[in-house]
Amino acid sequence: MKPLALLRVYLPSMAFRQAAQAQLGGCLPASTTTAVWARTLEIHQALPRTRVRRSPGVNLLLSYMQWDCALYRALQEQGISQQQAGAWIEQINWQIFAPASALAFKVSRLRSRRLQARLQWLLDALFSLAFTRPFRRSTLPSVEGVAFDVQVCPLASYLREQGASELTHFAACSLDYRMATDWGVTLQRRQTLASGGAYCDFRFSLPATQLIARESASATRSTEN
Repeated sequence: MKPLALLRVYLPSMAFRQAAQAQLGGCLPASTTTAVWARTLEIHQALPRTRVRRSPGVNLLLSYMQWDCALYRALQEQGISQQQAGAWIEQINWQIFAPASALAFKVSRLRSRRLQARLQWLLDALFSLAFTRPFRRSTLPSVEGVAFDVQVCPLASYLREQGASELTHFAACSLDYRMATDWGVTLQRRQTLASGGAYCDFRFSLPATQLIARESASATRSTEN
């Protein structure tokens, strides 16, 4: 894992440019890629900047949403469908955030050997460092994983204000599933704020092998007692 790949996440302009040009360069002619990026810069420059001061973590995430929105519009101006533009943006964002996600999971091993404890620690850390106010979540009891609902998401709010609510799925929501897969767990979600739901329901489940092993260990302790 290259250190620069971890550090560049804190430099949205550089990180997004590199990831976007690599992604588009593999899918579009060079001339089209150049035109799309030039237009992305113009749109990004014209986007209104929020006057509300957030935490460094939220401001960083919103910076990426601004770049996502600019590229999304530039691609559509070139005749690229919303679905295809969104799929490319999803891949671009994951290229940027995947190294940090992988490192966080490795670090969680120092916290506990139990996957559920590691998962809880990782998610609590995310909401303490990055997904801070005005994000709001309510934790729920779960014996097979980790469960919570998110009632306020400034990322969804920003893209809705820009008239691109559908982009939230690709730019943010889809990355949750990729992250869960990398962590060896399953995420199930039935609704999101971006799609008109009252909240985003996060239900992280442990793999069946983990549950069977835990039940077996519990049964063994009961027999010994």
